[in-house]
Amino acid sequence: MKNNIIKIVLIAVISVLSYSCEESVFTDDSNINLPVSTITEISNETPFVGDQITLEGTNMDVVTNVAVGPFVFKIISQNDDSMIVEVPRQIESGPITIINKYKREFTASDYITPKFYPAKVTAWPASIEKGKPFVLQGENMDLIKEVKVNGIVVSVFGASTSEKASFSSVGTNIEIGELTTIEMTPKTGDKQTSPGVIVVKPTTTYSSKQTLMIADFDAPFNPVTGDALTPFAYNTIDGQYGKALEVKAASGNGWNGIYLKVENDNNGGGYDLSAYNHPHITFLVNTAGGEGYVQPIITANGSTEDKHFTGAFGYGDDYKIHTSGWEWRSYDLEAMGFSVVKGKLDRIGIQFRGGNVNGTPFYIAVDQVMITDGPLTPTIAWNCETAAGSQWSILPTGMAGLEGYNQGANYASITAVSNEWDGTIGTASWNVAALDSAAYSNGLWVNFLLNTGAKQGYFQLDLGGGWMHFTGSQGYGDDYKFAPTNNKWVWRSIKINPGEGDLSNFDPSKDFEMKIECKGGNIPRATAMEVNVDSFIFTTAPLDPNLIPE
Repeated sequence: MKNNIIKIVLIAVISVLSYSCEESVFTDDSNINLPVSTITEISNETPFVGDQITLEGTNMDVVTNVAVGPFVFKIISQNDDSMIVEVPRQIESGPITIINKYKREFTASDYITPKFYPAKVTAWPASIEKGKPFVLQGENMDLIKEVKVNGIVVSVFGASTSEKASFSSVGTNIEIGELTTIEMTPKTGDKQTSPGVIVVKPTTTYSSKQTLMIADFDAPFNPVTGDALTPFAYNTIDGQYGKALEVKAASGNGWNGIYLKVENDNNGGGYDLSAYNHPHITFLVNTAGGEGYVQPIITANGSTEDKHFTGAFGYGDDYKIHTSGWEWRSYDLEAMGFSVVKGKLDRIGIQFRGGNVNGTPFYIAVDQVMITDGPLTPTIAWNCETAAGSQWSILPTGMAGLEGYNQGANYASITAVSNEWDGTIGTASWNVAALDSAAYSNGLWVNFLLNTGAKQGYFQLDLGGGWMHFTGSQGYGDDYKFAPTNNKWVWRSIKINPGEGDLSNFDPSKDFEMKIECKGGNIPRATAMEVNVDSFIFTTAPLDPNLIPE
């Protein structure tokens, strides 16, 4: 008995000792007063960008983030009562905020007012391609305050470096053959004006590679919650094309943690963008009149980076996104500043966070997250929500037997019996406003969703008076009859060449009529036919992620 008591006591002592040696884990609901890191002194409140400054205070060794608003400082070194940080080159005046590993936040009472080195252009562009970005080269090009073309302020295009910066020429009212001037105003220093710069016709520089679907939210995906401590919710909802993903919070959490991540590693194979020309992240977004934020994330060589959506890309973003409805967006990944884009990527994804939505309602929904080779530049020709003539019926989405997703609430449909090439079974036509020749200078694709049900089907496409047929050369196995889709909605993405062949009279730079005519084509006479279509869109890159362009 005595020996048993001794054994029990020894086991209890060992258990207590073992437990006391374990690292304590604190949950969000812990009532322990976790330490706050504080700033008591800033060594230099008016440093030059790029300088290193010392922050003195308490619990500095556990600080994980130092920032003024969205502008993050690089941590050089740190100990218990001080840390050395590097002032970012892109920054505005404001108080320094620090966050530690316990998610405790502290904002200094004193403002930091950075100083900038003068920007100086040493090489002006010899020409500007109408509608395309141009590059200024020189010293401290990332410290430019404003650039004007033809007297009109233009936006930065992508991420600038100290040696060069790109600017958009869209909306400057410059015409091919004219001379224009560029004015550069630095944050510090003298304004510069270029000599006359000739405006030239934009050139086609590459053929788009395969579009990659990262997440359409109809196929299985893996949402991973982040480190945000404030309440939020996410769910799949009806989007433009099948399901979309929404994230919402009663009060945006600013820069205090990530709500949600969605990544794709291509079934473990990663993505190789080595042969791509201008990889863009492209997606549909809707903040329903409010504000929300999402950003791209890329993992390469085991290291993950995230970058931001700002006004540099022409959408009016400011570390937050605002739309009144669904909008297509495309952002140049290299211009955003990712260190690896044209190479082997382990994963590509998006993450949701408060960003500059701080203390106000947060809402954002996304759909069709893709990598496109170049911007999408979409022009919706016919969304099939309303009739375009009386011969094609407008039917509600979700009709029995059709699988996959179409776009919106309705689609267009026709059923018939093939008469081969004897006459037209049914026509739909609509008008399309002139397409911007500069925006579509790198190529023009026509895309639409197709479903032939359990039958066969065919139509020919009329663009401005020129007929276009669907044949095997376009990559889908069509032969003046569509390859059966077996009840599934599928994309057709066809690159067209205005002014050539049957489209010799087609000039998309002018308003034109677009028409589809259902015919039997090469479908044997008296064979039952069905054609369902939706979402006719012009783009500069294919929408079909299953098409491998030549």
